[in-house]
Amino acid sequence: MKTRRSWIILLTAALLLAASCFAAVFADDVVPGTAADPVVSKSYMDAQVAILQTQIKTLQEQIDKLSAGQSGSETPSTPATPAEVPKFVVVKVDAGKSLIGSASAEIILRSGTATAIAGASGGVSDLTGGTDLSTGTDVSKNHLLIIPADDGRGIRCTTTCYVMVKGDYKLQ
Repeated sequence: MKTRRSWIILLTAALLLAASCFAAVFADDVVPGTAADPVVSKSYMDAQVAILQTQIKTLQEQIDKLSAGQSGSETPSTPATPAEVPKFVVVKVDAGKSLIGSASAEIILRSGTATAIAGASGGVSDLTGGTDLSTGTDVSKNHLLIIPADDGRGIRCTTTCYVMVKGDYKLQ
């Protein structure tokens, strides 16, 4: 009985030893050539070096073309003069008159009272208030208004107004 028990203990110990050796050998699922196993073959390195040499050659050709002025786009020899930046002008609008802005005109009512004049396809954009002003809507002072299209949009002054305008406009 004692011999049988010894054989079972010995067999169990041998199985546990074999299992732990098997786990140690096959537990490392490292793919060759990755960060975990950085060993790479010479053929892989040769292929990568060839790709880099091709890219370097292409870039050198582009540098040579740019140096020779053959880039296809001519670079000006003198710097371009900056375009004149439009500025706000102060305009006095008498009571009962309208200020009609062209497309992209900016209007700021500084004093007086005025109402919006909408066009056929929409109103005047009040950027400060985040609204679209339809015809007859009161214009708030110091709000930036944008005229989005050339279709007769603007403001009608009910009292004498001073308005800041940037862009083309006409008084009616």
